[in-house]
This record gives sequence, C-alpha cells and structure tokens, in this order.
Amino acid sequence: MGRDISRNIIGDFASLRDVMLALNKGIYGVVLVVRSDGVMCGILTDGDVRRALLNGATLDSPASEHMNTNFVFGSTSNSHEENINLLSDKIRHLPILDTDGRPVDLISWAEIWQVPVSVPYLGGNELKYVSDCIDSGWVSSQGHYVKRFEKMFGDYCSAFAVTTSSGTAALHLALVALGIGAGDEVIVPDITFAASANVVVHCGATPIFVDVSKKTWTMNPMLLEELITERTRAIMPVHLYGHPCDMDPIIRIARKNSLFVVEDCAEALGARYKSRLVGTIGDVGCFSFFANKVITTGEGGMVVTRNKELMEKISMLRDHGMSRQRKYWHELAGFNYRMTNIQAAIGVAQMENLDRFLENRKVLAKEYTTQLSNMEEVTLPYEENWAESICWLYSILIDKPKVAALVEKLIKEMKVEGIETRPLFYPLHQQPPYFFDRSRSFPVSEWLSKKGISLPTSNDMTVEDVGRVCRAFKSVLENLR
Repeated sequence: MGRDISRNIIGDFASLRDVMLALNKGIYGVVLVVRSDGVMCGILTDGDVRRALLNGATLDSPASEHMNTNFVFGSTSNSHEENINLLSDKIRHLPILDTDGRPVDLISWAEIWQVPVSVPYLGGNELKYVSDCIDSGWVSSQGHYVKRFEKMFGDYCSAFAVTTSSGTAALHLALVALGIGAGDEVIVPDITFAASANVVVHCGATPIFVDVSKKTWTMNPMLLEELITERTRAIMPVHLYGHPCDMDPIIRIARKNSLFVVEDCAEALGARYKSRLVGTIGDVGCFSFFANKVITTGEGGMVVTRNKELMEKISMLRDHGMSRQRKYWHELAGFNYRMTNIQAAIGVAQMENLDRFLENRKVLAKEYTTQLSNMEEVTLPYEENWAESICWLYSILIDKPKVAALVEKLIKEMKVEGIETRPLFYPLHQQPPYFFDRSRSFPVSEWLSKKGISLPTSNDMTVEDVGRVCRAFKSVLENLR
C-alpha cells in the first residue's frame, strides 16, 4: 500500500487539542486513534471535535471520550475491489487495517471516484459575487442579486421569473397558485424524480401516473385522455434527462379538458421543443438549481410564467403570503420558499456561463455517441427531430437480457475504475408512498428503470474525460459478458 498515514494516527491518551493538530497535518480530515499496542480503537473528524466542544468539552478533554468506536474499516486481507466497495455516500474515508487490527492505509471516496457523475462548475464570478454579498451584509432574501437573477432568467425565457428555495418549492408554489388542492388529481409521468409527485401529495391532491414513451422516456401523450376524470386539474410533463416532452398534443389535450400544464424542467434548462424553450410552453415552468443541474445555486429553484397575475400570486405565496403594499399583512397562508441573496449571487455567475455550459454538453453528448455507437448491447439516448435535448446526464440502456440483469454489477465495477455512474429512477408506482393504485401496469417505465444507467456529465468535463469513461465502460462490459 505504501502511503504514509503516520500523521493521521494518535494514541488513545491524546486530547482534543492533539486531534486538531493531527487534522491539520494529516490527510482527508480524519484522525485514527490507536491503543498502546497500535490496534485501532476509534476515529475522529473535525465535525466530531466541533460537536464535542459545542456540548461542553474543552480542548484538553480526552479524545477517547468523543471518538467513534463503531467505525467501518477495510482489511489488508481484502482485495482492492472489496475495500473500495465499502465506501458509500455516508462512508467517505476508510481505514485499512492489517490482520492484527493496526491501521496501515487510508482510502477516500474523493481519491477513488476521479470522475463523478456530475459536479458543478464554479470557476466564474461566483466567489466575487458571494464576497460582495458578505461585504455588503446583504445575505438574506432581500439583497439585489435576487432581483438580478430573476431578471436574467426571465429575460432568457422571455417570461416573468420568481426565485425559490428549491426546485421542489417551485413546483409546490405553482400548484398551490393554480388552486390545486384536496380531492384534485394531477397527471404525472411514472418515471421521474419523486419530487414531481410529492408536491401533488403536499397539496392534498392525488398524482395519477402515466407511462412514458419508449423513445424519449417522457410522458406519452397517447395515454393521457383515458386518465382524465372530473377531478383532474392539471398535467405535469417532466422533461426527463434533458429531453423535451411532446408538448403540442399535451397542450391540446389540456386545453380541450380545461386543465393546467405545469412543466417540470428541473433537468432541462435550455432544452427546446420546436424551437420553444421548455418551461415557456405550458401555464408554468419550474426549474431546479441543485448542485447537479445545468446551473446551480447549491439549492434553489425558479418559477416562470407569462401570466403576470399568476406570477404575483406565486411571489406572494413564496413570501409567507404577505401583501406587497402592507408590511406584515398576510393575504394568503403562504410559505417561506425564498432564495437567499448569496444563492442568487451564485446563480447570476452561473447564468453568465449558461451558453458555454450548454454548448459543452452538446460536445460531450456527441463524443459519447461516437464512442459507444458500435456497442450492440447499448441503446443510446434518442432525440426527436422536433427536440433539442440538453443532455442533463448521458443516459443509456443496457439492452440485452443477460447483461441488463447485471446493471447493478456494472455500476459497482465502474466505481472500482474510479468512475461514478447512476441507475435511472425507479418507477413511482412501485414505491411505498404511491401504492394506492396497484391495478394498472407501466411496462415502459419498468423496462427503462431495469436497463438504464447514467454516465458522468458535468459542465467542465472534456472529451478526454469522456474517452476515459468509455474505455472503462467497454472494458467492464466486456468482462461481464
């Protein structure tokens, strides 16, 4: 193994002060505590030290009183793959112990996953604008960057834009502002991130799931009318993985039945349907700025609409339902779904690079398609001739029965190669909160979920990165045949 981790190791007699000194000298922000015989007995992070001090400990308090003794560890008797597979979202650093229990190495999630599935690019004016917020003291939702971000986004979409605390909050506000409530039904695609359905439930309404198109993976318009009842109030098309829904028939069906259309554009900023930006085709469009989206504010979202009256209602609901004319007078029982000035400052900097982000994603998608096009087991993402997809994540299908059953194994093997991948979403009708309708079938969403895998796609990825991912993917798939 050969790595020097001596600076990460302290004795069980050490104090919290000694832990802090070791944290400054060692790697990965962890300290390994050993007994006098060198056997590891605990682990500490800077978070553990902070919590101890907040709970009344002093720097001279024994480290042994605050260490985690129930730690996960790897072993020199394990293979490299077995040790790597112990890493997870929660276990980011793994001590490797010899057969006597003494620490000899330390491996990290960051070291192993050299190509994450998606990371934000923050190399523009983000730090400059955030520093301006801090220097000015305007860090809450009242600063000028909020209005500036709304103006930039609204101009981009040629619509009114209202910032929110998350993409989920944006969807919830849209439904509430449209009057969706108890007893109502909203049609939602069966395969999407759960937030699309969760917000319907939060309104007291019921999500009615519809299967998706086998080509585009988005809501199948041909199945909509049979689901409409006297309780149906809205349709929520989700532009999944950056590919637009077929909006014309959806809008036509909605207008025929006096239904609202709320576009979930969380994964599709910049995508177009017949030259029209998604989010501007229905009554309301909702966007997410989570860290893995096209642009990010860490957390955050945006609602867009061309209906000024609806925009004003959404804006009021976002801010506790408070009147714009009369401070602390509440016209509605609203929410605190406001974006902070710091988040908006990041958003402004991100918008300055949006065109570059979108162009690079086109380059990445083209390179992936070129390198994977001759693999018979792989079905590449489809793009309709009326669509301009933005490739949120380059997602493919492993479309051979014997191989498709090994998607989970494929993901694990790619992890060993230092590349993070993701499965597609699970169908919503299969998940516990939505067991209320077991009589209908959703063959396409079930088929997609079993066979899908998303490959790394980030704004600052290069074609060289794509090449590394594809080489690893081909090698792993060949070994699994």
